[in-house]
Amino acid sequence: MNKIQLLSPAGSFDIAEAAFQYGADAIYVGVGQYNLRAHSPNFLPQDLPELMNLAKNHGKLVYVAVNIMPDQNQFSKMEQMFASIAENKAIPDAFIISDPGVLLLCKKYFPETALHLSTQTGTFNDYAIRFWKNQGVKRIIFPRELSLKQISELCSLKIVETEVFIHGAMCMSISGRCLMGAYIAQRHPNLGDCNQPCRFKYRISPSETNCKKNGEWFDVEECENESYILNSRDLCTLDILPEIINSGVNSLKIEGRNKSIHYVASVVKTYRAAIDSCLKNPSQYKVLQEWKTCLDRVEHRPYTTGFFCGELLLQEVFTSKASSNARIVGVVKAFLDGLPVIDVKNSFSANEMLEVLPVQSSLSSYKIELSQITDLNGNTINIAPSNRLIKACCKSNLRPGDMLRKVI
Repeated sequence: MNKIQLLSPAGSFDIAEAAFQYGADAIYVGVGQYNLRAHSPNFLPQDLPELMNLAKNHGKLVYVAVNIMPDQNQFSKMEQMFASIAENKAIPDAFIISDPGVLLLCKKYFPETALHLSTQTGTFNDYAIRFWKNQGVKRIIFPRELSLKQISELCSLKIVETEVFIHGAMCMSISGRCLMGAYIAQRHPNLGDCNQPCRFKYRISPSETNCKKNGEWFDVEECENESYILNSRDLCTLDILPEIINSGVNSLKIEGRNKSIHYVASVVKTYRAAIDSCLKNPSQYKVLQEWKTCLDRVEHRPYTTGFFCGELLLQEVFTSKASSNARIVGVVKAFLDGLPVIDVKNSFSANEMLEVLPVQSSLSSYKIELSQITDLNGNTINIAPSNRLIKACCKSNLRPGDMLRKVI
């Protein structure tokens, strides 16, 4: 089977390191506000040297998303950002672009850097692929609306590298072509500012006759509870992973630059194990229950395989909220006096039952109790306070990067 890349989102240095530790081959990030996650904690141009050095130390890659459709004012500011990146002399391994003007900017400042075409552009056929190849694009990120059969046919032509989304939130429209946010709240999806009106509940408005309202307002209902008529389920492709890999794509992408470190680590670890299992023995591939459990621990809506196999039930009418049954409480950072030093994210108590998400790929999640917790000076404490470093006594051999979480 095809050697394949696992590509993870990263919204911070901590998340980037976790993605590398848990098995991602590459990460994609935003720099500045000119990407499709304008409100996420994006990196600054001056952060790139440290980020590229982190990736180099792990033997991994960094792609920078600059995939908005900028207006004239934004375009001039984007050029300033590119000049700043060039000045810092830390060039990413690729830029993810959508707009032809941004493509030309990349060529101007970084003529040797690979260009990946965002799913926002919508490349559905081989003529479009050849067109973008002639413009210097090295990789096409396929739209989520393509089926496995269509993807296989396009990949078999071997025109450029290809990439597909395998996990995460989905857009109810063709990616980036929905104008509901711009219409309702003047927040434009192609500028990275979508307020996701597809996740709202809706009501039926009465008609107006002679400026007087006729009738009553009605809730839109499909069941006895609530109804979200435009709300998409989340993508999960564990069940069809061998078919996706067999299609000939080069990169498997996880959605979620706004997601938490717990989410990224859990999803990357799961797909790393699944991909390795699939590549090792394709005919014996089997989705393990521990993989499903790990993905159920993170915030998500009900899962679907999307358009890959023609699934019809993509809508989730009961809730638009992505819920989780686990919460991260700490990350093992180092060892001091032979004891693990834990960066506490959410408070927890000594002797409380926790679950470890191990960074070691061969280990599954397991339960643990910290028999004693202390501050860094060795003073015993009963409750680990948030945003502090503590030391812990336990019977398990924790490793730097391991995450501790409460199962709710």
